[in-house]
Order: sequence, then C-alpha cells, then structure tokens
Amino acid sequence: MSEILKLQPAEAYQKMSEGAVFIDIIDEEGFSVVAYDGVESTQVTLLQLLEKLQWMEREPYYIAGGFDEATGFKAANLLHHQGFENVGYIAGGVQAWFQDGFPVKYNVNGGCGTGDCSSGSCGTGFDEEDGMGGCGGCSCGH
Repeated sequence: MSEILKLQPAEAYQKMSEGAVFIDIIDEEGFSVVAYDGVESTQVTLLQLLEKLQWMEREPYYIAGGFDEATGFKAANLLHHQGFENVGYIAGGVQAWFQDGFPVKYNVNGGCGTGDCSSGSCGTGFDEEDGMGGCGGCSCGH
C-alpha cells in the first residue's frame, strides 16, 4: 500500500519539475494571502478538491500545498483515502517554501494571483509608480 509522503520544498520542487501535479489549497472563501510562485498549480479549496476527485486522473503524482503544513496534509490525505496512490504534501507549507528560497507571490487587493512578475506589474494593471501599489510583495519585488 502506498503512503503519503511529507516532502521538503526542494523535494517537492524536483517532483514538480519531473511532472508531478501541484495543488495549492486556499481558504474556504477562495482567497490566499500568499501563494506559491514559479510552479504551475491549481488553486482550490478543500471542498472544491473533493468535488473534482471523480474527474481527476489517478496516475500522476499529486503534491498538495497550502498556507501551512496541516492544509497540505489534509488535501494529500483526502486524495490518498480516495484511492490516489502517489500523493505528497509540502512540509511547512508556503512559509517553508519561501524560507528555502523558492518564490512566492502575495495577493494584495487580489492582484498578484492573476498575473506574473515578468510584466513589472504582476497582473494588477498598475506599476509601482502609479501609487496603487502593484502587488506589494511578489517575489520579483513589485
């Protein structure tokens, strides 16, 4: 029988670069103050994940992450108990991800989560000089 793996951020990043599917668990209101950056992910609440299980492929390796370690573990545990054999979660959550040097993005006024840092405005439509703040904390410094 498979087990749920507790992955350090570097291990999780390596698995994602090898094709693992990353699921970023956000709060029940559908909001995340800080999110993982630099990796492809799907942001869902635990309830939304539960609703999507029947359509998800069983073969990929799934990694769950959230604001804290418990959130990622809950999602990985849900997948595991629904018959998904290759699951893990990020030890320490997004804080550990950031502390290990991986980029994060901050969702200030709903902006950062919708764009990317390469544009210089992180998707908010405002530059830093506009006084509207850009993202106020993307890993790119905007």
